[in-house]
Amino acid sequence: MFRVVSTNPIRGRRWLKRIMAVGALGAAVTALALGIGAWRSRVLVDAGARLVSDEDYLPATRALTRAVVAAPGDARAHYYLGLAYAGLGQDEAALHHVRDAVRLAPREPAYEAGLATVLLDAGRVAEAVEHVRRAADLAPRSAAVRLLLADTLRRAGDMDGMAREYRITMHLARGGALAAIAREQLKAARERAAP
Repeated sequence: MFRVVSTNPIRGRRWLKRIMAVGALGAAVTALALGIGAWRSRVLVDAGARLVSDEDYLPATRALTRAVVAAPGDARAHYYLGLAYAGLGQDEAALHHVRDAVRLAPREPAYEAGLATVLLDAGRVAEAVEHVRRAADLAPRSAAVRLLLADTLRRAGDMDGMAREYRITMHLARGGALAAIAREQLKAARERAAP
């Protein structure tokens, strides 16, 4: 690329070192610029996730849209943007982004469970069952996923599957808050089914 011509070998090595330093500096500047983009995206996703958690959906969509533009392959950015849209009642936009998160990170049970929740909110129970089952397959020891599966099965009319999943939730949660919820839901379901 560069040709160093010198009759003095010491002087030639100095020029070579300077050229290498400039090349290294250029590489460092490029890496820093790329790193800032990734860092900025992470900051935006973290801020957006906090806003979604605080149920402040409109500012969350702004931050998370910028994050998705900066890093279109970031599953977490798509996931939280989908949740923000769901919070605003924009089901199709929510489904689009949460589906993108699942596509980008197919082994992440939280994204499958999130997609199931968005589908439930949109009234698409049969599709929700499929995705929450996939989440349960990915995280079989998660009491929260099992509780979601039980609720989804209840909404789909599968009372036997619902009862089984509530019992599994109680076993996995072992006396915690999720076990209490599962116990109450199972008791209520039994009372509704009693003649």
